[in-house]
Amino acid sequence: MLELLHGPDRTANSMELLEQICRNAKSGVSGQILIVPEQYSHETERALCMHGGETISRYAEVLSFTRLATRVFSVYGGVCEEYLDENGRILTLYLAAQQVREQLKFYAAVMTRPDFLKQLGTLMEELLTSCITPDALHAAAARLEGRLAQKITELALLYESYLSVCKTGRGDPVTRQMRLCELLDETEFLDGREIFLDGFSDFTALQIQIIGAILAHAKNVHIALLTSGGQQAACQTGNETEKQLRQLAARQGVEPVRRCAAPRAHRAPDVQLWLNGLFFGSSGSEDVPQNVGLVHADSQQAACAYAARAVRSGAIAGLRYRDFTICMTDEAAYRLPMQTLFSRAGIPFYCASSAPVAQNPLIAALLSAMQAVLRYEPGPVLAFLKSEFSPLSESDCDLLECYAYYWSIRGSAWEKPWQLHPRGLGQSMTPEDEAALQTLNELREQAVVPLRTLRLALTKAQTVDEQVRAVAALLETLDVAGRLQVQQEALEQAGQVQRAQECGQLYEALISALEQMDQVLGTASLEIELFVQLFTMLLQNTTVGSIPSVCDAVQLTTLPMLRHRRSRVLLVLGANDGLLPAFSDPGGLLADPERQKLRSLGVELSPGRNASADREMSWVCAALSAAEQRVCLVTDSAQPSFLYTRTSALFPALQPVPAEDFPFLPDCAAAAGAALQQITLPDWLPEAVLLEARTLSQRCTYSFTAMRPEAVRALYGRTIPLSASKIDRFAGCRYAFFLQYGLRAAPWKQAEFDAPLFGSFVHDVLEHVVRAAQENGGFAAMTDGEISALTERCMDACMGTYLPQGEAAASRERYLSARNRQEAAAVVMDVARELRLSQFAPAAEELRFAPGGPLPPIEYRAKSGSGLLTGQIDRVDIYEADGTRYFRIIDYKTGHKDFDYAELLYGKNLQMLLYLFALESYQKQTGQPMQPAGVLYVPGRCDMVKLKPGEDPAHADNERRKDLRRKGLVLNDEAVLHAMESYEKKPQYLPFEHGPDGLAGDLASPAQLAELERFVTGQVESMIDEILSGVTAPNPISRGPSDTECKYCDFSSACHKDVCSVNTRRFASVTPEEFWQELERRLEHG
Repeated sequence: MLELLHGPDRTANSMELLEQICRNAKSGVSGQILIVPEQYSHETERALCMHGGETISRYAEVLSFTRLATRVFSVYGGVCEEYLDENGRILTLYLAAQQVREQLKFYAAVMTRPDFLKQLGTLMEELLTSCITPDALHAAAARLEGRLAQKITELALLYESYLSVCKTGRGDPVTRQMRLCELLDETEFLDGREIFLDGFSDFTALQIQIIGAILAHAKNVHIALLTSGGQQAACQTGNETEKQLRQLAARQGVEPVRRCAAPRAHRAPDVQLWLNGLFFGSSGSEDVPQNVGLVHADSQQAACAYAARAVRSGAIAGLRYRDFTICMTDEAAYRLPMQTLFSRAGIPFYCASSAPVAQNPLIAALLSAMQAVLRYEPGPVLAFLKSEFSPLSESDCDLLECYAYYWSIRGSAWEKPWQLHPRGLGQSMTPEDEAALQTLNELREQAVVPLRTLRLALTKAQTVDEQVRAVAALLETLDVAGRLQVQQEALEQAGQVQRAQECGQLYEALISALEQMDQVLGTASLEIELFVQLFTMLLQNTTVGSIPSVCDAVQLTTLPMLRHRRSRVLLVLGANDGLLPAFSDPGGLLADPERQKLRSLGVELSPGRNASADREMSWVCAALSAAEQRVCLVTDSAQPSFLYTRTSALFPALQPVPAEDFPFLPDCAAAAGAALQQITLPDWLPEAVLLEARTLSQRCTYSFTAMRPEAVRALYGRTIPLSASKIDRFAGCRYAFFLQYGLRAAPWKQAEFDAPLFGSFVHDVLEHVVRAAQENGGFAAMTDGEISALTERCMDACMGTYLPQGEAAASRERYLSARNRQEAAAVVMDVARELRLSQFAPAAEELRFAPGGPLPPIEYRAKSGSGLLTGQIDRVDIYEADGTRYFRIIDYKTGHKDFDYAELLYGKNLQMLLYLFALESYQKQTGQPMQPAGVLYVPGRCDMVKLKPGEDPAHADNERRKDLRRKGLVLNDEAVLHAMESYEKKPQYLPFEHGPDGLAGDLASPAQLAELERFVTGQVESMIDEILSGVTAPNPISRGPSDTECKYCDFSSACHKDVCSVNTRRFASVTPEEFWQELERRLEHG
């Protein structure tokens, strides 16, 4: 007899079958079998024991189709026969594709790609479970035309080849079910048995055949279906399945009996009313339901916080944690936030999902090692070296990574001695640098030993078997089993039982993947890259699971896993449009129109898009039927699910509650935060909460505490080492100075001929050219051609330092080198032309203030201590008239540099003035006084000028001359100015001009220069006192949103923006007149 038990309540249907099994057991009927989907077997066994008691296992057992096959094989033989799993199927398909590769055109280019093989494996399973033969595909292809005909023909060839390969080795797992069907027909295993089937929304063609074999032998077959007999979407799949079963019964001459499951009172009335109205067309209620809720959250995090708060409130009210089920419509989005919130709150939970093996850090590191040996790409190599398998210490790995990142080390360079400068481009090699390079090479050699060993073994391997042995040797060398064991024990000690269970299965999964590679492809020959790709894919497809470690825990689950559960309280996260239900296209190698075409030719594959939508609704109905006492739909989208909207229509008085009305306080930190909202902290708070509240209070009023004197001395020494760049950095922002020069933090950079490097290159070229020109009588004694030739020779000499790769340099670097040479040559020519017009002659280049240098360092004595200034002057020019020697300081700047009076007031850009006054002071001490004539910034680059169509090229020359005009401050003395540049009406290079009231521009009298010296000295001494005070709070300079010290700061990611906004120093532009007035005022008031 075939009994079709139908009803709109899948829980009532299941209870009806369980009670019938228990009644049979009381009557002494044994050998009963309840068949359910594999993923529901554990829950069903629990439910059966709850209904039938401890002795029910003597009379009935819960099996899936897979476990039924095992039971039958254990009696009639075949239990030891080995079958492929999903990974084995993919590997076998590779062999199958190789056998027919000459016949493939449509799939010729992708036939060995792992992602294609994975999709092909899914299709093979679908074809087998749909009982479609290769001949059926060939026949369908013969009736098709064009592209689809070729596609189906090749799929038929691959299918045929796959089945052929399976016959010579392990069979496909689906053939195990086929063998089950045969044995059920041939044996007496089911004779006289009561068979029950529950939890299936529909059946595959192969399962229908198995049910036919069951029906032919069993005494009675009872099948529960989710259907009300109506035409609602949730019932369409059940109706279609009932139709199939009736056709099966008719073919076997069996008259099916249709019975309706009796209604149950296991749900709250309003929850049952909600389900009936949602899926079966019943009307709702004007009253506010007490056990149905709608929540609208502003974000996924808020939705998760509401769910956690609801669980906590329910537990306080007397519910058990196991009474709650959190259903996640999008596991990837909600799983981690929920786990984090529950862990913080101390709420026990269990997430019934599988974790991919490849996500484990140790397995990921192993895969990185295998990927690294392909081409030694930086990503995989460094991922391996940063893992627990690394032969290097963490600090050594940092050194190696820094060098490899800067020089973009890749490929065979990892196995060859490194020769590039450890400090980067533009540096001369010192003995210390050679020692550092030797250390780096020792670390490199140590790092690549396991990688080189693996690469050589894989390269030498002729077959997959030998490649597998090479990987197995690496596992032994790295002690993967031992490290995974340590990791598992650490997780157990940390109380992370679920993760520990998963970790305990990783090594077995790893070895299983290697064994499958060996067993299926052992004698095949694979390129190393394809071997690594296939092995990586196997581990990505392999998952490990766990069982609940505690009885009383909240269940975190998904819609598919919920279809056979019961829960007192159900909260559905993500009741959003597109997620509840999640209508999906079958996808894969065959698009829906192609499936419809095949279906019209009699090739019945999985349901099309419309049938899939009906099936999804059936699944959603079964899943939401888990709710018994309370249900709540939570949306965090502007477009809620239509089920959410329909709930509102069923209960007009039900108002969605905003999630922010339910603040979640998961731990003492959150409780402390809530307590801080009070005027005073309550004295009844637990000690831990009080301590956390005080900590939070301090963080809320965050400020940078000054360093202790001993910390300052440890970072900077007793005498502060100063340079122009350090002074400039401190004046711009104290925190940036602390990070760069106190903590010695540095941004990561890659070798590139960028603006700073070009600036250094131009400096060196100018130094060599100017010195050589002076030795030959100056630029006035040289022609342009001689200057150009000299410049080329100097650039050739300098370029080796800046591009040591030579011919191996990247094409982009060679292009930039050629372009920068042209620009540097133009700068040299501009300097030469200027000096031809000047009576000031270069007297020194790269003049250093430093211990052991031509000039001693400059000492500044402040109130709290002292500082020692070192630096280097690019060029010093001297002019002598009437027994007085004048000198000017020249600084080459490759960027756009103005003499900014406003910045001077804040202590920035003091470099040139510091050098000017330092040199003046030194000359006085030596008895050879010189009069300062000024400071000038010389442009170190010639920018391109854009011309509009038809515009006169002379315009470009005029604009370029403007850019080449010097910036700075010069002595207000016409005789000296004429000596600097011989001009008639308007100087070409100097920063002043003749106005109606005389000279105007960046000029200073001797008295003003004296005042400026006092001011600069005071700024430096004040800075020394500030550094020694230990202050580090950020105080960036800002002229507006687009012109701030923070804009191009290397340390912005490490900064506290909230503090910066409070301490930002804002200033506007200052005219020369305003500057001298402000300077005088400051000096007068100290």
